[in-house]
Amino acid sequence: MGSHEKKNTETVEELPDAWWYKIYAGVVLTTILVIAALYAFSRYFSL
Repeated sequence: MGSHEKKNTETVEELPDAWWYKIYAGVVLTTILVIAALYAFSRYFSL
């Protein structure tokens, strides 16, 4: 582990905020849909 050791100097490019907002919106909407579907499923079979 001398001077031949390779350093990781690769920089990671950050994605724009608008892209992340689309991801967050998709996750929130999917979560709401799943919860609503589970609620409807449980109401249907509880009769």
